Amino acid sequence: VKPFENPRNAAAGTLRQLDPGVAAARPLLFMAHSAGEGIGIDVAPTHTALLARLSALGFVVNPENRRCTGADAVIDAIARLGGRRAELAYEIDGAVVKVDDRRLQEVLGYVTRSPRWATAYKYPPPRQRTRLEAVDFQVGRTGVITPVAKVTPARVGGVTVTSITLHNERHVCYPLATWKEGRRTRSRGIAGAPLRAGDLIEIYRAGDVIPRVDRVVEEADRSDRPRFQFPDRCPVCGHAVTWEAASRASGDQDPHPNRTVRCPNRTGCRAQREAALQHFAGRLAMDIEGLGAKLLTQLVQCGLVERPSDLYALDADSLARLERMGRKSADNLVSALEASKSRPLRRVLVALGIPQVGERTARDLAEAFGTIDAIMAASVDEVASIHGIGLEVARAVRGFFDDDAMLEEVARLRARGVRFPAADVAVAAAESDERPISGKVFVLTGTLPTLKRGDAKALLEEAGGKVTGSVSKKTDFLVAGENAGSKLTKARALGVEVIDEAAMLLMLSGAG
Repeated sequence: VKPFENPRNAAAGTLRQLDPGVAAARPLLFMAHSAGEGIGIDVAPTHTALLARLSALGFVVNPENRRCTGADAVIDAIARLGGRRAELAYEIDGAVVKVDDRRLQEVLGYVTRSPRWATAYKYPPPRQRTRLEAVDFQVGRTGVITPVAKVTPARVGGVTVTSITLHNERHVCYPLATWKEGRRTRSRGIAGAPLRAGDLIEIYRAGDVIPRVDRVVEEADRSDRPRFQFPDRCPVCGHAVTWEAASRASGDQDPHPNRTVRCPNRTGCRAQREAALQHFAGRLAMDIEGLGAKLLTQLVQCGLVERPSDLYALDADSLARLERMGRKSADNLVSALEASKSRPLRRVLVALGIPQVGERTARDLAEAFGTIDAIMAASVDEVASIHGIGLEVARAVRGFFDDDAMLEEVARLRARGVRFPAADVAVAAAESDERPISGKVFVLTGTLPTLKRGDAKALLEEAGGKVTGSVSKKTDFLVAGENAGSKLTKARALGVEVIDEAAMLLMLSGAG
């Protein structure tokens, strides 16, 4: 049996198994680290005594626990544990320091559900050296061309890394830029860039999750290797690319500011078409069950689908003839397509892929205009007059519906049964006022235990909340997951209430 690559995902997936026999067959281990309920201070007045009591009751307790007296002893224990990190039989990304006296724990209390008597120290992510074999250029739904490093497979933090997103031209073609802005030192890029074929690079996983290139290791023969360059034509359709300069922030001294490289061939580029179809069928859009990326690629390659409206012309007989597609699966997909025709207007607006229009803006448009026809007829000024929508987004909306190809696609969707159900503005407003977190402003940070960031955002907005990207005095709640960073620090400094996923879900249920 092939071993799991990632212990965190393996544990989470095992616990979600519907068959308890599958979970029982896997060697999961629970280590008790705190009491919850049931062991009072009179029984165990210190955390050390609590762990001893739990061990006596038959629970496994981590043998690496240490009782320290004084800050120097704490710092030394953290350093020692970090030095032995690679020797442990399980992965860790940090150490937790707790106040031992449980009476003091009660006095210190909690910030919402985060204890004031415990804090985590995160170790630097492990780094590994590998060879840069190639840089591929991928084309996204909006035509943006993104470089992806292909590396010799390397184990980093329990995961085999073969591909690393490089994000933009800055990371591939130019040297690391560093400059001063007041008291701050800013930098962009990768140390040792521009990148060359065969480079020895040092990689890590940011937050122990996302692969990153940290730097290029200098070697004697490196100058003889060919440099990677951005393509001047789309790697998929061959159309000439466009270069869009990013706006430079005040005082920005980077000699090579980031530029967006884009394939403008929106309807003729296969990569953009496939990505647009995946977006259209996605959970936050039309939510077409059973229509995954592999099947969509197969449908495009077989010539059955080119644009979203083609999906609604599919029939069970044609689908059943596809490879790995039986009759029952074909019938289920046709049923899912039929069900998606009545998705609310805001979901259809997301599915259409209007530039700069996400779930929140789509909801605002649907509630403000009520129908797809009213949105298509609205002027830039009318769209910009909606609270929360700026002039740039309004121009993007107007430009989208000024495109004859997009108007034709809306007409085709309509002709094939997509209903674009009108939003009742009065009802929507009344429902909004009654929703459990109506008007509250949330910020999400870190990795949540069970929800993806997009799913959590959708749940909050469905319940009437507003989700923003940065913490400010107007923020009501910061929802913090694992590896929360600067947003958590800022929230605490501003006195913003910090909650976890469990508290957020409790709020959404109306019980919080």
